[in-house]
Amino acid sequence: MKTKDVYALLKRNFHAIEQSSLDQGDSFWGRHISDLLKRQYRLYERNMHQINNNHQEHLTFINQWVHQMKTPLSVIRLQLEAHKGEPYTHGMSEEVYKLEKGLNMALYYARIDAFERDFVIEKAQLKPLILDSISKEKKLFIKNNILPKADVDDSIEVYTDVKWLKFVIEQLLTNAIKYSKGKGKYVTVSAYRTKEHTVLEVTDEGIGIHPKDLKRVFHPFFTGENGRILGESTGMGLYLAQKICENLHHTLTIESEVNRGTKVSILFEHSHTDPS
Repeated sequence: MKTKDVYALLKRNFHAIEQSSLDQGDSFWGRHISDLLKRQYRLYERNMHQINNNHQEHLTFINQWVHQMKTPLSVIRLQLEAHKGEPYTHGMSEEVYKLEKGLNMALYYARIDAFERDFVIEKAQLKPLILDSISKEKKLFIKNNILPKADVDDSIEVYTDVKWLKFVIEQLLTNAIKYSKGKGKYVTVSAYRTKEHTVLEVTDEGIGIHPKDLKRVFHPFFTGENGRILGESTGMGLYLAQKICENLHHTLTIESEVNRGTKVSILFEHSHTDPS
C-alpha cells in the first residue's frame, strides 16, 4: 500500500463497521493497517456484546419486576372488592388503577425492543377491540363525567396484532379522557374505510394541544404545556403508541385545536404487510 493509498483509506467513509476489517493489501502499510483495523473491530464486537447483554439483563429485570408487582396489586384489588362501599376504598381503587396503568406502560416499553419476537398479525374485527377497550376504561370515564361513543360498523376488519393494538387504543382513550376533564362531554371512537386505508379515530372535546407542542407530542418524555398543567403526564404514552404503530406498519396521526379538542387517527393498510 502506497502513501497515497493510506491517505485515501483514512479519508474513506465507511457505510458499515464490517468494512473496516477488509484486507488492505500485502504491503508493509497494508498489513499493519489491516491488523490495526481488525483489532479495533474485535474490540468493538466485544463492547457491543457486553452492551447487548447488559441491555437484555435490564429488560429481563423490568419484566420480572412488573409481574411481581402485579401480584400484590391483584391481592389489594380483591381486598378492596371485599370491602366495597367502605369510605376508604374509592380513593385506594383509584391509586391501584394508576399503579396498574404505570406498570403496564413499563412492561410494554420494555418489550418494544424485542417487538419482532412478540407479535402475531391476524385479521381482527375492530368493533370488539374498541368496545373491550372502552369497557376497560369505564371507571375513568365515570370518574371524569365523560361519555364514550362508538361508531364502528360490525363488518370492519383490520390486519394487526390484537394485544399491541389494544394497548394503543387504551392509551388514546386515557389521553382523551384526561384532557377532556371538566370541559368535554364525549369521547368518540369511529372507524371507516377509504380507498387506501381503514381509519380508526379517537376524538375528544377537550382542551386541545398548543400548536407549538403538536410536532413534539410523539417524542419520548415530552409532556408539553397541557402535561405540565395537569401534572400527571409521563410523556411516554403517545411515543409508545407511535412506535407500536410503526412496527405494525400502521400510521398514527394527530390533529388538534386549542379549546376545541383533539383527534388521533390510526390508518391501517387494507392488505396484510409483514412488519418483520
